[in-house]
Amino acid sequence: EQKEDELANMDSTLAEAKEDLDKEQKVLEEDQTFFKNLNDLCAKGSSDFDERKAARLEEMKAVTETIEILQGDEARDAMSGTFNFVQISAGRQSSRRQRVAALLRRAGLRTGSLDLSVLASSVELDAFTKV
Repeated sequence: EQKEDELANMDSTLAEAKEDLDKEQKVLEEDQTFFKNLNDLCAKGSSDFDERKAARLEEMKAVTETIEILQGDEARDAMSGTFNFVQISAGRQSSRRQRVAALLRRAGLRTGSLDLSVLASSVELDAFTKV
């Protein structure tokens, strides 16, 4: 009878161990699936990052080349010629505008015409419209 009890206990322990083994194998399979999915996700993230990094490097290279072109002697000569032209032109127009405004103001004072004084002020202040 003692041997039967031991056999029953052993059968019970074996059944529990098999049940535990099945549960642990299912957990292991789920963990392996999770690990595989995580590896795939990390690999995709890494490749996406590498692509973005390469694109940014190409953009930086293009910007650097553009800056070098714009700072080159040919571009500097072309731009300085344009800027000088604009500044000279603005300076000439400003001095002409000032002379015309002064002439109109003097004429307004001599004749006592308020209209000429107002016209002189508008010529002086409004540089972007035709008088």
